[in-house]
Amino acid sequence: MPHSKATEGNCCSAQDALADRSIGQRLHDLAVADLLAAEAQLARSGVDRHEGVHQARKCLRRTRAILALAQPGPGSRGDLLGAALARLCRGLSTLRDAQALLDMLARFGQEGAQIPAMLPDAIAAAKVQRDAMLARFLLRDPDLLARRQRIAGFRAQLERLDWKRSGDNDVARAMARSARRARKAGRQARKHPRDSKAWHRFRRRLRRLNQQNSVLAEVAPGLCLRLPALEHQAKALGEAQDCQLLLARCARRSPFAPALRPALRQLARQRLQQLRHDSPGDR
Repeated sequence: MPHSKATEGNCCSAQDALADRSIGQRLHDLAVADLLAAEAQLARSGVDRHEGVHQARKCLRRTRAILALAQPGPGSRGDLLGAALARLCRGLSTLRDAQALLDMLARFGQEGAQIPAMLPDAIAAAKVQRDAMLARFLLRDPDLLARRQRIAGFRAQLERLDWKRSGDNDVARAMARSARRARKAGRQARKHPRDSKAWHRFRRRLRRLNQQNSVLAEVAPGLCLRLPALEHQAKALGEAQDCQLLLARCARRSPFAPALRPALRQLARQRLQQLRHDSPGDR
């Protein structure tokens, strides 16, 4: 179909307008979209609420990753907002952990674990704990409305930040800093393979780096880092964290019957060793 000169002119104008927007402004748009998505996810009801909490936390963490790219430097308003987002995210972590425990047990069943006969009892116990925890949350914060209102407040704070000042060089430096921090944490984790805190730190920094690389793939592909194993490593370390969670839940105040715990510990430790081997810190 032939294009009129007016149509061509409109297309050029739209492209020029996009080109005129700074990378900071484009990051702003993604941050706003993530906070809107987090609100929507926390509004889910019934059994979907568990997945909603998980997705909302992912959106909040990604917003923090965006802030770190666009607002580098300590003491900035972006840092303060990032800290507030982190507090909200941590406040939802116990709910997410309860669901992650169920997911971990389900994966063992799918992988043909040696204790399939025990798994249904373990899953049932974890489900009871998860549902009871959610009920307590909803008693204090019906429909998670207070948390959703906090996120709406965060969106207002985003608008008061100076996104225009962030240029390609600022974002590239922030990205390089994230990569250095991830490499350093990885070296420490390999140096101290039994140190759970070191592995946790490595996981968080690798996740941040992966999030930021994914964000740049949307707004500035030329600034992405070439790290082909990044996503795989981040996923493996996330599952390793779930193994640590299972080990912790096999200790005191465990939802599992005493007869189940030794076998669950063995499964978690074997899987944890394998995952850490697949995610060496010096890559």
